[in-house]
Amino acid sequence: MNTTNITNYKPKDFAELLGVSVKTLQRWDRDEILK
Repeated sequence: MNTTNITNYKPKDFAELLGVSVKTLQRWDRDEILK
């Protein structure tokens, strides 16, 4: 069995983890940088 660990983050928490703003995450999502 192949299991994948997936953690769900709130946008603010994920942005802080990456050291970017929430607006940057939104732009990356719009530009299809995030998958």
